[in-house]
Amino acid sequence: MMIHEVQNSNMLILKQAQKSIDQEINSLQANIMQAALDRSLNEALYMSAQNTYDNFELIQDSMAYLSALKANNDNISDIWLYIKKTDIVLGTEGKYQRSLFFSDVCKYKEDIDWDRLFATSGFNYIGRKSLYRGTYEIPVVVFTESLPFIDRSPKGMLVVNMSKSLFDKEMSNYNNDKVVFNYVVDGAGNIVYTNEAYYAGFEDLPSIRAAVHSQLADMTDTQNTMELAAEGSPFTIQYIQSASLNWKYISVIPTGYIKESVNQIRNVTLLVASISIVLSIVLTLYIINGLYKPMNKILSYINIIGDKKTAITRSGNSNEFTLINSIIDYVYKENQTLQDNFEKNKPMLQDKYIYDILNGKVGNDYEKAGLEIGIELPHPYFQVIVYEIGEETPHSLKKYKRQFQEDTLNMLEIARQTLGEQCSYYFLEKDEQTIVSLLNTPKSFYELSVINDYLERIQKYFMEKGDLPYVIGIGQSYQGIRNCYQSYIDALETVKYQIVKGQNSVIYIDEVRNGTSDVITYPIEQETRLIMITKSGSCESVMEILGSILEENLRQKELSPEMIDNLFHALASTAVRTIFEMRLTNEQVFPDNQNVYKEMEHRKSIDDKKEYIIRVFRTIALFASEKNHGHQNHILERINIYLEENYRNEISLDTVAEVVNLSTSYLSFIFKENSGLNFVDYVNQFRLKKAKELLKNSSYNISQIAELSGYSSANSFSKVFKKYNGISPGQYRKL
Repeated sequence: MMIHEVQNSNMLILKQAQKSIDQEINSLQANIMQAALDRSLNEALYMSAQNTYDNFELIQDSMAYLSALKANNDNISDIWLYIKKTDIVLGTEGKYQRSLFFSDVCKYKEDIDWDRLFATSGFNYIGRKSLYRGTYEIPVVVFTESLPFIDRSPKGMLVVNMSKSLFDKEMSNYNNDKVVFNYVVDGAGNIVYTNEAYYAGFEDLPSIRAAVHSQLADMTDTQNTMELAAEGSPFTIQYIQSASLNWKYISVIPTGYIKESVNQIRNVTLLVASISIVLSIVLTLYIINGLYKPMNKILSYINIIGDKKTAITRSGNSNEFTLINSIIDYVYKENQTLQDNFEKNKPMLQDKYIYDILNGKVGNDYEKAGLEIGIELPHPYFQVIVYEIGEETPHSLKKYKRQFQEDTLNMLEIARQTLGEQCSYYFLEKDEQTIVSLLNTPKSFYELSVINDYLERIQKYFMEKGDLPYVIGIGQSYQGIRNCYQSYIDALETVKYQIVKGQNSVIYIDEVRNGTSDVITYPIEQETRLIMITKSGSCESVMEILGSILEENLRQKELSPEMIDNLFHALASTAVRTIFEMRLTNEQVFPDNQNVYKEMEHRKSIDDKKEYIIRVFRTIALFASEKNHGHQNHILERINIYLEENYRNEISLDTVAEVVNLSTSYLSFIFKENSGLNFVDYVNQFRLKKAKELLKNSSYNISQIAELSGYSSANSFSKVFKKYNGISPGQYRKL
């Protein structure tokens, strides 16, 4: 009977551990999926290796976001972001080259094929690994999420090391009073967690582990209890399948140990019972005789630390009942104060409760907790709607937080008038740009059209205000409060789709999911060509190649919002890289020192983004043209000085290029760009100019003039002269 009770008790404990760990991992998944949508992290993906030093503020914002995420989750041991384009890692404490990070900062014991993992999209469980912390090995469980979110071709990856403490808390401490071996095993049969270290001296430990592995294939039920013997010793194996992961939670109970413990308990119980009878008699007499003294002491404490008006001063005719009544009065008033404080903080508690639901942090007693603060969610279905109102607040004005109280109250009234009693609804002011509403409904609710009426009224309300643009994103309806966070992620995704559908619109998640899976076409060769042409200052050519890139991606394809953002982020990165390669700063090119990335984020429609990126490249090209013109004039001056000193000698393009410290190809380009002549024509024109002066102002013969002008013979001189002037040197002298 005792063994049966232990088995029942242990199965309940195992269920609770499974639910708690699954819930924490689901919450972790929701948090890092939310992180994958963060603008600063996504913007960092497009930094080039050259401009990471110019984006100090962006890197600091990304590191601060990662630090906040780690600080708000006790189960996160480490979190870091790998950026594929620059091959760097952003951690909570700094920016590192990938090789340095894995060798010194976050050194894993096992060999991990990071290149393969970095090419994997979506949320993934990697397995149990070990990290070196000095001379210690720290076990962690590794999860990853690719960036950009739901992109098939990741540009980076968030990596989270989950601490072993979560498993210790949920599976070890429950069983401190008895020997129970606990295991968490993943779908591949690898141990995620075990508490074997607590029982290292247990002689049957190897047999227990072997028995667990041998039984894994037979653990096909949702939960079960199995009896078996290992090396002649009886054991009970209990397991339960994870509700959301492909994991098994397993407990092994040495049955023989329980029988031995039962006999010890029986003997100890008899002894304790005898002693208790004697002690109870003595204790009862002591309590009766000492009732007055503790009561008086309690009242003294109240007078010292509490409200002195509450307690009463003892008089000669006071008795124990007067003391008790005074204590009751004091406790009542203190309770009333607590109640008043609770009512004052109730709205904040309600916001925190809704925020936790949206982020997947749902405890087992969520219904009771909600009722205590006035939130009732009686229906099975949950749906989230996100309202993004107005443009993003400039960084310099963020201290003046936009207030949404009036909007929220008006939206609540619209919900009350249109949604009816079938739907429970709550609103949360998420930030200075966003309001979130949570709908809790029965299944029959969606057979009605009230949700459409509600959305029409909300749109009408925003249009009547007329001062701010808006977009309304609607997530899918999910059954069960633990799936509510998925609707929240859906709604956030739909808001991003405004780049396709435009502002002042209502967007359903189905519109986003039914989009095509096209990808952008912007190879590195095309980027290199765009940079080179922009640096040359040829504005017309820049507009031509930029126009072809935009047309190829935007007119012939139906890109998702992520792909559109990726395209314009990539073009913005190219613009910044061009400025860097020209050895300039943003302040030199743009008078207002604008941040190209942030300015691009403010443009919500495709047309606005196109107009802005074209303007950026035109500005850079015009600046390059002016800069190049002045620079090229200076080069031509140096070349003319060299020719003046050396035109009588043999001159080659290689020789001149070496003198002015330029490549032959670029020097040839300068000649053509500024004079319309190639190098040979330019030198011949220079020599013939000197020859004409000699023909008019000297008595040298043709052979002498040819030699003085840098030609090897009179014959070659005459041919060149006639080619460029149409007459011979002798005819020119007679004019």
